[in-house]
Amino acid sequence: NAFHLLAYLAMLQEENLLEFNLGLFKWTWDCDQIEEKTAAASNVVELILAKISKQPQEMKNLLRLVSCLGASFDRDTVLCAFPHMRDVNGDVTELENEVDDLISLAILETFLESQGDSRYCWVHDSVQAAALQQLGEAEMNAYKFKLGKLLFQSLDERDVESNLFEIVNLKTSAEECPEADRSTLLNLCLRAAKKATEYACFDSCVSYAEKGISLLPPDKWSHEREVSLELFSLIVE
Repeated sequence: NAFHLLAYLAMLQEENLLEFNLGLFKWTWDCDQIEEKTAAASNVVELILAKISKQPQEMKNLLRLVSCLGASFDRDTVLCAFPHMRDVNGDVTELENEVDDLISLAILETFLESQGDSRYCWVHDSVQAAALQQLGEAEMNAYKFKLGKLLFQSLDERDVESNLFEIVNLKTSAEECPEADRSTLLNLCLRAAKKATEYACFDSCVSYAEKGISLLPPDKWSHEREVSLELFSLIVE
């Protein structure tokens, strides 16, 4: 894999394990030293995670947040969520400048790349995978649920629709949905299943419908009859 090779070589250079000798006019390295320093990293995700661990804390926070937003994301979504996920409020202009600076640094460090029109994506899915591993599974699932709930509450209806799949994926990450959020999430799962059908993504439709069904109460045919019927019908179709 070309990306994995480049990531490995970049890491060696950053750690001064691979250097260009101007006197000899060639690259030089010590195989024994490289093996000793990189033995703990068995794959490229671990190498990238080690690189992330050396970044400033705010960069780690940004990468953790955007790793939950999928393969690509837009600047406005980050601006909406970033201060709340840190429990820090501040001047809007200062926040925008901070986020822009962090995204620019993430691009410089080859974590992200620009797609134009204030949209960004990961340079490779291995980088996103590494960013997702900054927290343990249980802690990350709780983080995702909090982020999904925040986005649903903060975005306007148009942006919720644009980010519907991401929001539902985030809000269904928790091991158990709080009762106060069950009804909202149930209807979001139904909306996501219908939208997946419109895009002919039938496997995704079934997945969202099944998530919705898992949220139905035992007396679903009495208290959630219409939603239950729609969810089961989507699976059958």
